[in-house]
Amino acid sequence: MTDEPLSSPGEGTGSSAPETPYVPKYEKRRNRWLLVTVVAVLGALLLGAAGIAIYYGVSALNALNEVQRDPGLMPTGQRPSAVEPEDQSKAPLNILLMGSDTRGDERGRSDVLQLLHISGDRKNVYLMSIPRDSYVSVPGYGMAKVNAAYSWGGVPLAIETVEGMLNVPIDHTAIIDFDGFVNVIDAVGGVTVFNKEESSNGGYNFPVGNVTLTGDSALAYVRERYDLSGGDFSRAERQRDVIKAVLMKLASRGVLSDPGAFREAVGTLGSNFTVDSGLTNNEIVDLGWQLRSFRPDDIKSFQLPTAGFDTTADGQSIVLVDQTKLGELQQALRADDLETFYTSL
Repeated sequence: MTDEPLSSPGEGTGSSAPETPYVPKYEKRRNRWLLVTVVAVLGALLLGAAGIAIYYGVSALNALNEVQRDPGLMPTGQRPSAVEPEDQSKAPLNILLMGSDTRGDERGRSDVLQLLHISGDRKNVYLMSIPRDSYVSVPGYGMAKVNAAYSWGGVPLAIETVEGMLNVPIDHTAIIDFDGFVNVIDAVGGVTVFNKEESSNGGYNFPVGNVTLTGDSALAYVRERYDLSGGDFSRAERQRDVIKAVLMKLASRGVLSDPGAFREAVGTLGSNFTVDSGLTNNEIVDLGWQLRSFRPDDIKSFQLPTAGFDTTADGQSIVLVDQTKLGELQQALRADDLETFYTSL
């Protein structure tokens, strides 16, 4: 089941937005693609910080230089073959987005696991949640929950596991921890999402309707699952909604027309990301140009198809992957035709 569109940030809050300087339509269009870029690459929270060097110069480049690049994130073993269209410049792009909860000295588990897929023609962007309890084959360990791969072998094994499940290579990965998540939300001045189910968590109450989230309340919002009818599935949907809301806020006139707000936002974003070493500044800028006509609210989000729940022999609760739909998803990814699969959900 696909997500419903987000309500506009600030709608129904009862407060009027402060007046901001007029920005010509050309500038707004240019700024939008620049910001949208960092979403596609830096981990679903922004991609445009890169190319905005055209508009804000040093701020954007400093943000990119703050991004942590780790040469040990990508797997080194046997991997699925690349999708090779006739025109190599139109190859699709798959980026694995991970949110890790590193409480204490433990590595933790990848509680947020999402695939960002960008079509070869750069006209469509998809965000697919992978339920953390999905029961899949983990290389070297057999069948297990997908998030166990991260705790056993870090990011490389998590990527290898997802690649094996989807039968396509992951081109890049971006990681943000929960502390970084809080910082990013606060850097953009909070976000507003449409909440479908009333819930409470961490001392915060979230009624049905538009809710405005700060960093701390957003963390409570996306961590809640026990009060939600869909459990982890509903939580994953909330995560996707918040990601889109952050992107929409970053591309909003209020942030783009305020140099101070822009510098704070992109500066915070850069320092809270870790990406693979292959995701260079130049590649981010190039991708930003390719996505120049794309808008954050055009992102299409959905969940990995599932087939119910089960329990393992040792008593673990697991999510079964719908193998028929998974086969269709694999074919769609390899044919660079995820739109057909998406519309069939």
